[in-house]
Amino acid sequence: MPTSRPILVTGAAGFLGLNVVEALLQRGDGVVAVDRRALPDIALGAVAPHARRLHVVQADVTDAGAMASVIGRLRPRGIVHTAAITSGPAMERAHAALAADVNVRGTLNVLEAAASAGVERVVHFSSGAVYGDNGFGEAPLDEAATVPAPSVVYAITKLAGERLALRYRAIAGLNLVVARVGTAFGPWEGDTGVRETLSPHFQATRLARAGGTALLARPGLRDWIYSRDIAGAALALLDRASPTPEVANIGTGQLWSVAQWCTLLQARHPSFWHGPAATPAAATVNLWADRDRAPLAVERLQREVGYRPRFDLEQAFADYADWLDRTGWMLQR
Repeated sequence: MPTSRPILVTGAAGFLGLNVVEALLQRGDGVVAVDRRALPDIALGAVAPHARRLHVVQADVTDAGAMASVIGRLRPRGIVHTAAITSGPAMERAHAALAADVNVRGTLNVLEAAASAGVERVVHFSSGAVYGDNGFGEAPLDEAATVPAPSVVYAITKLAGERLALRYRAIAGLNLVVARVGTAFGPWEGDTGVRETLSPHFQATRLARAGGTALLARPGLRDWIYSRDIAGAALALLDRASPTPEVANIGTGQLWSVAQWCTLLQARHPSFWHGPAATPAAATVNLWADRDRAPLAVERLQREVGYRPRFDLEQAFADYADWLDRTGWMLQR
């Protein structure tokens, strides 16, 4: 609901941060958008009707003094902390220190500043990646029953960040929730330098718009979640006065494949073709892993928070295609 005190969003120039900023502005909130990078011009144009309620601050979450100053001075009612470095296997050796700085020390800086400023509600973005090696069974990944077992730098640092967040909830009295975000695609995704591999949907859509071919190592079955639904869930968590749940998965509870997305692309772009790759090395779309992760359990999100995703496969495809046509975003990424 609209409020005179703003909501501060870290990582505001990033993929999910921009979705949260846009959703907050559209419903009438004042927003403090914090990022070390400037917001893209296209994004500023998209939110221009709400510009009077948007305050952009270029600051780095790894700078404790900057976070204390911004949060202490502007005293936001709530914070949605999305800032992260999403390094994958190819980049983790080169960027391990940066991932730890942003995902752990940056989180600590935001938590300390939030506690000192008396922020009323914090939504900390973690990731379904924290389930790690325990994420490839048959059962849905449950916040309580599935033990996190991260094995790569990104997932390890995200688990460390969420454990810090929950500890500050206990020792500093923060009304905080950890949101374990599912595998995302949708508006505002692009090559910003902080995500090693873009979603298969982005990759395939870019190929389709260029008249290329998508070769898939496998269909790519997962509970993919549209970025607008992630923003919607974040706002629902932000608005929840209750301190429970402490941790909530943000997912859809629905499984569909990248191959199905490619079928929709082929109907829209007749020069595009997709099919199975002869070998994994021949694939032109990176599915991120050699196997499909189990879906996130979403009962907490739906039952305790009262949020249900709005977009199924076809709705997400139609909305994304319309958004790309209106913004020209894909042409610049």
